[in-house]
Amino acid sequence: MVPEGWRTTKLGKVFKSRRERGTAGLPTISVTLRGGLVLRESLDRKTDTTLSPEEHLLVRKGDIAYNMMRMWQGASGLASFDAIVSPAYVVATPTKEIDPVFASYFFKSARMIYLFWAYSYGLTKDRLRLYYPDFSLIPVVLPPAEEQRRIGKILTTCERAINIVGRIVQNSAAQQRALLQKFFSESSTKGWKLHTIGSLGTTYGGLTGKSQEDFGTGVPYIPYLNIFTNPKIDLSHLDYVLIQPRERQHRVKYGDSFFTTSSEVPNEVGMSSVLLDEVGEIYLNSFCFGFRPHSFDVLTPEFSRFLFRSPRVRRSISHLAQGATRYNLPKGQFLRLSIPLPTVDEQLRIANCLASAEAVVAKHKAQLGNLQALQQALTQLLIPGKLRVMGNETPDPLVAVGMTR
Repeated sequence: MVPEGWRTTKLGKVFKSRRERGTAGLPTISVTLRGGLVLRESLDRKTDTTLSPEEHLLVRKGDIAYNMMRMWQGASGLASFDAIVSPAYVVATPTKEIDPVFASYFFKSARMIYLFWAYSYGLTKDRLRLYYPDFSLIPVVLPPAEEQRRIGKILTTCERAINIVGRIVQNSAAQQRALLQKFFSESSTKGWKLHTIGSLGTTYGGLTGKSQEDFGTGVPYIPYLNIFTNPKIDLSHLDYVLIQPRERQHRVKYGDSFFTTSSEVPNEVGMSSVLLDEVGEIYLNSFCFGFRPHSFDVLTPEFSRFLFRSPRVRRSISHLAQGATRYNLPKGQFLRLSIPLPTVDEQLRIANCLASAEAVVAKHKAQLGNLQALQQALTQLLIPGKLRVMGNETPDPLVAVGMTR
């Protein structure tokens, strides 16, 4: 059903193909799936070309350029300045009947991505191409021009807020890493007492010998990715497995540290996580081993989760990795590693400081996630006309997720 006041047309009626030659002195931009149009020099991949500027296509501010081979995946972007692009791209110039900002979001909607795929031609996905003549035939339903501008303004405000909070997340994470480096640098640990890991506790293995039928029911266990990705075990992400009575030895306890035993790259071997909750019957996955301190009077769990992920200790562990195509951590050599430890009081002070920095990062990540969810919800409501925007006020996404400017 077409929303009231909206009209059905085709992209060829609201866009024209721009085939002008590029000119020297303009920056070269590329189309990316996630970032839209970006400066080619900012890309990590090698993008050298022997083409002269005149052999490129001209893109004017307000044009939309798309990669004809990846348009079915959403590879398009709005130009915010004059530039040149590869002649393998298509440059579409909006007419007065479509707002370019609205169009840039419109082209990312699920319905349009489907239509771009449906109107692309090729024997396989790798060969699908959307040429302008086919692009121009795609049917669309568009709101009035003023409503287009309002929708574009709302979604742009969301995107700007996401970028602001994204930078805050990056900055707070960088500050957290700097603190971690500072507390565990060689100069900061002078005067700390050296201990071998083996003198501080004992190790135990994870569950082994399980078949596919054993998983999905039974008792909870800590999966590999929970250890690999979290310095603190996340009890909301446990799996289930059937165990035998003899396997009770694999039961975990508060204060245990866990280490991954293998990886495809050496610098990811021995990633650690610590259990900081009192738990009932929970077990440890295979491809991991547990470390249980003899006493928290020498090594505290709160300190362990930062110590074993500190740059110096991570380097020492990764240097132990052995293997050719897959790397493993020899437990014997791991237990012989020496680590410096301060007093328990200092351990707790350092852990509290780092935990506070970690909490700041987590708070900003949650705000970023809320903003992204808000943008997605608004896109799904505004683009097809399920939610109409008739007023002049634009909601502030930062306020919507509990932030102030």
